[in-house]
Amino acid sequence: MSGSRRALAGTAAVACAVLAGSGSAWAGNGNGHGNGHGPKKHQGPPRAPGATVTQLVSGLDNPRDLAFGPAGRLFVAEAGHGGSECIPGGGPPGEETCVGFTSGVSKIESSGAHHRVLTGLTSSAEPDGTFAIGVDGVSLLGNGDMFAVEGESSHAVPPEASKFLSADTVDKARAQLGRLIKTNPSGNWRAVADVGDFDFQWTEEHKELVPEQFPDANPYNVLTEPGTNWVIDAASNTLDQVRSNGSIGVVAFFPNPPVSDAVPTCVDRGPDGAFYVSELTGTGNAAGAAVVWRVVPGQAPTEWASGLTSVTGCGFGTDGQFYAVEFSTKPLLEAAPGTGAVVRVPPHSTSPTPVVEELSFPNGFAAAGGALYVSNWSIAPASNGGGPTGEVLRIVP
Repeated sequence: MSGSRRALAGTAAVACAVLAGSGSAWAGNGNGHGNGHGPKKHQGPPRAPGATVTQLVSGLDNPRDLAFGPAGRLFVAEAGHGGSECIPGGGPPGEETCVGFTSGVSKIESSGAHHRVLTGLTSSAEPDGTFAIGVDGVSLLGNGDMFAVEGESSHAVPPEASKFLSADTVDKARAQLGRLIKTNPSGNWRAVADVGDFDFQWTEEHKELVPEQFPDANPYNVLTEPGTNWVIDAASNTLDQVRSNGSIGVVAFFPNPPVSDAVPTCVDRGPDGAFYVSELTGTGNAAGAAVVWRVVPGQAPTEWASGLTSVTGCGFGTDGQFYAVEFSTKPLLEAAPGTGAVVRVPPHSTSPTPVVEELSFPNGFAAAGGALYVSNWSIAPASNGGGPTGEVLRIVP
């Protein structure tokens, strides 16, 4: 839907750019893209010396962030699989972005069953449902109130969209994109803040920070605390504070890496009370270009650890250690199935310690009871013509 499908307009768009740039990455032999059935499964289980990996659930629709709620239930943001109304991409024949309202959040039961608790939100994807952009972040309070962030902003819907999409679809998409959404246990939801529009305007006023890409916005991750939500925007490269009255302020801007921009993707509160943020980094950066930032509101971010690659999820485990999910351990243009990882990041380190390797486009992170939980095949839809579908893995280090 957006003309800003660049380094990260949701992790899905990163994968789309990666595959388009590599050409041979997902061909019909299992390494490519273009057979109409989405990604092909990496052969063999993840490599996890000293750890156990269990598939908790599969059949998810482009799964992204993970969060635990009351009674230890796990929730997963699903970016959906687009829809039946498509916008021509302006590239090779058949290159389209298809739009629908298939995004939402699912609850995963202890049995492994999953069902939607938030549904009907905007999703844009390839015609086969892969590489979706939709709800990317989710976080819950102890009372069951859930907050989710929808990617992009209303500015992502181009004026010419009305030539290809119904008026109702255009209006609904513009009313949902970039919003911070609150839902209660009964499933009723409302938009509480237009983070996407705020960040788009902020980048309009600060074009000098990333002149090749600003203005832009893509709220991607949320950390919910009583009275406040902290939102990571992967396009404005900011950590935002969203107060209970819906007002928004920029807490931190994350400096550019050697190439392109930072593309922050995740945030967690550390044991010391500071925020810890990691980043994907834009296309063109070498492996190891991503860092972990330590953020104290009112102060400039400081580099806490380095040597990471293409981080899409992060947080502290119940053991007090910091973990990061690497979408791929290779530069983005070389990303492929089996190149993702979960790593442990010691303080002030220059190289993380692998926990699980050979994952396929992993994304979200959560921790509970000594285990780590990660979404895998985060760019795959729930129905994939026999190919892999989105899944959640349980990892015991």
